[in-house]
Amino acid sequence: MSEQQKKIVFRVDNRLVHGQIAVNWKQAYQFSAIIVPDNQLAQDKLNQTLMKMAIRAANLKGYFVSVDEAPDIIKKLTVVHQSLLTEHRTKDSIFVVCRTPSVVRKIVEGGVKADSVTLWNMFKQPGKKKVSGVVYMDESDIEDVRAIENTGVSVTIQETPYSKKITVPKKI
Repeated sequence: MSEQQKKIVFRVDNRLVHGQIAVNWKQAYQFSAIIVPDNQLAQDKLNQTLMKMAIRAANLKGYFVSVDEAPDIIKKLTVVHQSLLTEHRTKDSIFVVCRTPSVVRKIVEGGVKADSVTLWNMFKQPGKKKVSGVVYMDESDIEDVRAIENTGVSVTIQETPYSKKITVPKKI
């Protein structure tokens, strides 16, 4: 029996999991699980509990893992096995929400094939410049985006799954 990969959709959002992720993005991409690779959150049971409320309300599975664990976990969760009873395969996606483009880059460099990456809610911080909406980036963020794009993955700025996709600038 052959195996195929589920679609892997990445989202960069400093807020990580919240209602918009659990409702709008789930509706658009039909994912069954959210993976949150974040070293700080992997150790923070209180914030995990708060985020699990949105995850459970949307009838999703949630995984809070360290950045180093993420590639192996994602690979395991994305394999689709042929059913022995029918010809049907699960067609859902896996949604990976990261705090920064550097985390996405590390996971992609760890062997995970992303289908798409969207950016939003990258908060204003010292040294970061406004790119679009609430997306603030520095040259390091741009380098991470270029490295991700060099793997053949589209990286865009997008507020919701139904809003216009904006190209990430080459320079700040």
